[in-house]
Amino acid sequence: MCDTNYSCAEIWYCQYQFPATAGRQVLRLLASTDFALRVLLCLGAEPGEIRSTEALATEIGVPRNHVHKLVQALAALGLVRTVRGARGGVQLGRPAERISIGGVVRQLEAGQALVECFREDGGACRLMPGCRLRNALARARDAFLTTLDAVTLADCLGDAAVLNPAGAASVHRASRPR
Repeated sequence: MCDTNYSCAEIWYCQYQFPATAGRQVLRLLASTDFALRVLLCLGAEPGEIRSTEALATEIGVPRNHVHKLVQALAALGLVRTVRGARGGVQLGRPAERISIGGVVRQLEAGQALVECFREDGGACRLMPGCRLRNALARARDAFLTTLDAVTLADCLGDAAVLNPAGAASVHRASRPR
């Protein structure tokens, strides 16, 4: 997991590691991608609700400034819609059934090299061009994303009550006057 001693500015770029289990290798996602997926899950649990970034930040345990940046990025991708004003906030920009987890990960992880030789500038790997590992890693990355392409936000929501128990609902609604 991510080192919890990071400052708020550093956590944005921290990569989460999911430890190897039963002979499986490590998978890494940027913390910002993880947080964005959490935001989408919270919004998907109550698709008609307009949620404040402050309430989302409290619910997912991430600083409000990070959630604000994520909402801007998700809005630019058309995944969420922002609403201005006293009762403003954010809500899903399209039905959860039309949000591909693979598409979200692909867009938010764009430009992030899995390994040095995947960098746009070619990196500093001295084993290129004869290295065969690069092709195997590219196939593994593509298989991972293809698997996530088959998963929608709606698939991840399942029982929305689990994601948003009654106690959490009162927390986010209390932050805006009704």
